[in-house]
Amino acid sequence: MTTTVHIAVTGNKQVLVETQTGKTRMQPGAHHSFLVHGEGAISVKELGGFVSAPSLPLVRPYVEEDGDASSQ
Repeated sequence: MTTTVHIAVTGNKQVLVETQTGKTRMQPGAHHSFLVHGEGAISVKELGGFVSAPSLPLVRPYVEEDGDASSQ
């Protein structure tokens, strides 16, 4: 069975979303749907420092950037 989970980000920090298929960076103002299959899971955690102005694209594959390590 497949389930669709919709995540919307508000506030002043980016989040790291981890799913069965990989890692995604989401910035404030972003929204995206993720699929969960079977026993899969989705985890979400804050990433990096405060964001004064999000950069485009708001949803993108995760690649470690400056400031990411400080929150992990």
